[in-house]
Amino acid sequence: MMKKRNWTSYIVVLAGAVVLNSPMQVLADSTNELEKRQNELSQERSNLNQRIESKNSEMESIGMEQQNAATQLESLLKSIEETDRKLKEQQSQVDDENAKIEKLQKDIADLKEKIQNRQEVLKDRARAIQKNGNAQSYLNILLESQDFSDLIERVNVVSVLVNADQNIIKQQKDDQELLDQKETASQKKLTELKLLASKIEVSKNNLESQKAEKNDLILALAEKENKTASEKTLLEKQQGSLSAEEKQVAANIQSAKAEEARKQQEAAAKAEEARRAATVASASEKAKGGGTESTGSTSAASSAGSSQATSPAANKPSGNGGMFIKPAAGILTSGFSDRINPVTGQHESHKGQDIAAGGTVTVSAAADGTVVFAGYGAPGSGYGGYGYVVKIDHGNGYQTLYGHMRAGSLNVVAGQRVMQGQAIGIMGSTGQSTGQHLHFEIHQNGVPVDPAPYL
Repeated sequence: MMKKRNWTSYIVVLAGAVVLNSPMQVLADSTNELEKRQNELSQERSNLNQRIESKNSEMESIGMEQQNAATQLESLLKSIEETDRKLKEQQSQVDDENAKIEKLQKDIADLKEKIQNRQEVLKDRARAIQKNGNAQSYLNILLESQDFSDLIERVNVVSVLVNADQNIIKQQKDDQELLDQKETASQKKLTELKLLASKIEVSKNNLESQKAEKNDLILALAEKENKTASEKTLLEKQQGSLSAEEKQVAANIQSAKAEEARKQQEAAAKAEEARRAATVASASEKAKGGGTESTGSTSAASSAGSSQATSPAANKPSGNGGMFIKPAAGILTSGFSDRINPVTGQHESHKGQDIAAGGTVTVSAAADGTVVFAGYGAPGSGYGGYGYVVKIDHGNGYQTLYGHMRAGSLNVVAGQRVMQGQAIGIMGSTGQSTGQHLHFEIHQNGVPVDPAPYL
């Protein structure tokens, strides 16, 4: 009987401990999840710091490139200024040469006129000789002399005529050679001037092209600097959001630990109460002479049954049965309908619900299932425009999709088994999104259906 009474006491104490330890385990699991998330946030913050530092280095490098480009542009501008000065000097020389060429052209015109006049004289002489019997006329003049004195005179006249013709011919020849020389010199000078002008234009064009190139480089660097600065600002905003979430998680951990301590104290008090109750029961059994084993066992079984009946898992809706929970806190901003896409402005069929809320909002699995995809929806992946997205298969032809989640917030991977209500990420605004929200879809046999009747 003594042995039975001791077992009865143990059963009472053990039943109380089982009931009390159940919420303690839940608290411990919650604290562990929060601490895990805290570690993840710490790693994310470290990654963000590295990326921000990388952007700082990139901006510093861009600054050096801008400085080099500005120096090179300044040098080019000086070269262009020097080239313009040379062009002005050479243009002055060209003007002088053009003036000389104009005078030369006038001299050539005068010379051509003289040659033409002499040519006419020679033609007249030739016609006279032809008319009078060609060169025999000079001999006839001599033979017609009356005496020696007349002959001498006639000889002098013929000599003068012959010398005059020879002088005209020589002058004609000399002037023609001079004309050829001047025309050759003029053409040569013109060719040199044209070649010089061509070289100057090429040099100037090269400098202007280099100037345009440097201007484009400076504009591109400025655009790159603005883009990098924007990316850095975005990272700093993410860093701020991350810090806020870290503070919230730390506060939650502190609260959870405080609640755990309170539960432990409560559990200890209840355990002490159970122990005292067991002592009283044992004393009562002694007084009655036993027979309470059945009652003690019934009480323990009743307590265990009560604990099982109030377990949260017993009332959790089953994902495989087509029942889903709302995946995130927030208000419904867009339902399953046709609408104008706020990003593209195009008419489209909105295949799910948009749930919006501010701050750090956890996104949870709507039902038990297996993760099909978890990552960034790149173009061509089948998830383009969804940003960071998770898709879960729940069996019986049902799948759910969660889009636009925060970068770096995904807690699951493809192939992982998840439970209903398990955190899979944080609401964000990645992909084609105009503000923080969760895009939630339910698919039945591959076809999107309205989530409203299922929630």
